[in-house]
Amino acid sequence: MSKSTRPDQMLRPAGEERDYLLQRAEVHRQIAENTAEGEARMIHDRLSRLYEEQAALVAMVLTD
Repeated sequence: MSKSTRPDQMLRPAGEERDYLLQRAEVHRQIAENTAEGEARMIHDRLSRLYEEQAALVAMVLTD
Protein backbone atom coordinates (compact mmCIF):
# COMPACT_ATOMS: atom_id res chain seq x y z
CA MET A 1 0.00 0.00 0.00
CA SER A 2 1.39 3.41 -0.93
CA LYS A 3 1.56 6.25 1.56
CA SER A 4 -1.19 8.13 -0.27
CA THR A 5 -3.72 5.28 -0.05
CA ARG A 6 -6.16 5.41 2.84
CA PRO A 7 -6.75 2.00 4.45
CA ASP A 8 -10.54 2.43 4.18
CA GLN A 9 -10.28 3.35 0.48
CA MET A 10 -9.51 -0.23 -0.48
CA LEU A 11 -12.65 -1.43 1.31
CA ARG A 12 -15.10 1.15 0.03
CA PRO A 13 -17.29 0.12 -2.94
CA ALA A 14 -16.90 2.38 -5.99
CA GLY A 15 -20.32 4.03 -5.53
CA GLU A 16 -19.51 4.94 -1.96
CA GLU A 17 -16.07 6.20 -2.98
CA ARG A 18 -17.70 8.48 -5.55
CA ASP A 19 -20.11 9.83 -2.93
CA TYR A 20 -17.23 10.39 -0.50
CA LEU A 21 -15.23 12.30 -3.12
CA LEU A 22 -18.23 14.50 -3.96
CA GLN A 23 -18.74 15.25 -0.26
CA ARG A 24 -15.10 16.27 0.07
CA ALA A 25 -15.45 18.47 -3.02
CA GLU A 26 -18.44 20.21 -1.45
CA VAL A 27 -16.59 20.77 1.85
CA HIS A 28 -13.68 22.41 0.03
CA ARG A 29 -16.05 24.50 -2.10
CA GLN A 30 -17.72 25.81 1.05
CA ILE A 31 -14.39 26.53 2.71
CA ALA A 32 -13.29 28.45 -0.39
CA GLU A 33 -16.48 30.52 -0.31
CA ASN A 34 -15.96 31.38 3.35
CA THR A 35 -12.23 32.12 3.17
CA ALA A 36 -11.11 35.72 3.00
CA GLU A 37 -7.51 34.95 2.07
CA GLY A 38 -7.13 34.71 -1.70
CA GLU A 39 -4.40 32.06 -1.73
CA ALA A 40 -6.29 29.78 0.64
CA ARG A 41 -9.42 30.25 -1.48
CA MET A 42 -7.50 29.20 -4.60
CA ILE A 43 -6.18 26.09 -2.84
CA HIS A 44 -9.64 25.02 -1.69
CA ASP A 45 -11.14 25.74 -5.11
CA ARG A 46 -8.47 23.54 -6.67
CA LEU A 47 -9.01 20.76 -4.14
CA SER A 48 -12.73 20.89 -4.84
CA ARG A 49 -12.12 20.52 -8.58
CA LEU A 50 -9.66 17.67 -8.03
CA TYR A 51 -12.17 15.77 -5.88
CA GLU A 52 -14.86 16.32 -8.52
CA GLU A 53 -12.54 15.08 -11.26
CA GLN A 54 -11.66 11.99 -9.24
CA ALA A 55 -15.36 11.31 -8.61
CA ALA A 56 -16.00 11.55 -12.36
CA LEU A 57 -13.28 8.98 -12.99
CA VAL A 58 -14.85 6.62 -10.46
CA ALA A 59 -18.18 7.08 -12.24
CA MET A 60 -16.52 6.18 -15.55
CA VAL A 61 -15.21 2.96 -14.02
CA LEU A 62 -18.68 2.11 -12.71
CA THR A 63 -20.17 2.37 -16.21
CA ASP A 64 -17.31 0.49 -17.89
